Amino acid sequence: MSVIDFLRNIIEIPSLSGEEKKVASRIKGEFGKLRYDEVIEAGGNICGRIGSGGIKILYDAHMDVVEPGKNWTGEPFRARMENGYIYGRGACDDKGSLAAIVHGGAAAKTDGVTLYVLCSVNEEVAEGNGLRDFLGSTGISPDYIVIAEPSSLRLARGNRGRLALRIDVRGEAGHASNPSIGINAIYRSVGIIDRIKELNSRLDGDSVVVTKTETPNKNINIIPESCSIYCDYRTRAGRTREDILKNIGACIGEDDSVSELTPYYKPWQMDPEHLLVRAGSECASGELGRKEIITWDFCTNGSYTAGELGIPTIGFGPGEEKEAHAAEEKISAAAVKDAVRFFSSLPGYVRKNAV
Repeated sequence: MSVIDFLRNIIEIPSLSGEEKKVASRIKGEFGKLRYDEVIEAGGNICGRIGSGGIKILYDAHMDVVEPGKNWTGEPFRARMENGYIYGRGACDDKGSLAAIVHGGAAAKTDGVTLYVLCSVNEEVAEGNGLRDFLGSTGISPDYIVIAEPSSLRLARGNRGRLALRIDVRGEAGHASNPSIGINAIYRSVGIIDRIKELNSRLDGDSVVVTKTETPNKNINIIPESCSIYCDYRTRAGRTREDILKNIGACIGEDDSVSELTPYYKPWQMDPEHLLVRAGSECASGELGRKEIITWDFCTNGSYTAGELGIPTIGFGPGEEKEAHAAEEKISAAAVKDAVRFFSSLPGYVRKNAV
């Protein structure tokens, strides 16, 4: 089966976070057909091993996808081909990359290398959790990690960090028939939202955006005594959790409070002269003529591997970032095939640079 047929097949197996079992079973079958040396299952993750050399490289792509949402022309879990593109939920994020590492790994020359091709769970809900469980339960300790996520076939040497926050704004309840009585928490939240918007305009390499507001009111005839503001805060390398909380704290009143809804997924950025970055750059340039090196704006499992564990990590994948989570999500079939070439060739470049 070609990589494109395999990709279309796994797109048509819905795999929302926590529901990856069926697609994992299909991938396990593909590992067998492609004659991987070993298949490892742990914590819902599925991994193929090929080779047994001293340099240990792990490719990671996640199996889970987000909800399809609305505004699709066709069925979101029907992988239709049109004008050289494959459409379907997960086509770009992240099954195009997943198909490329499975087929690229099978074609890799692994002299001196042990290559693990990991298809991980739960990335969309908590970056790093599936990968953390896999490494912890198997004891596998890679020397180098490649995060396969959409990068438009450009090498990524880092990603921004992420922290989700909730701001609870205090007010005082009253009857809506007399707006002068009570303190409307929604009105107070407007000023906080404006200050957050102004904060975003002066952040250097970081960003913060309000993504949701709500009150506990079940009836519309009550002046709300509280209002919650939800924020998504992204940070470049060098920023800390304390930097975030200080900036948000300056936007709120002394009676308001801030809660952290997620762990701080740390930003990371590899030195451009690190041997893994050199190997990835030489591979992208030599095999595909691609020379641009980027830092992802979004968060990946690299926040765990590089940000937490300090394992040298790079990223690469087919697909454009703007397609992730979009209606009518699509990926270029040609780009997927190019990514197979990159993933099949990379171990040789790593081995050369590691000497």
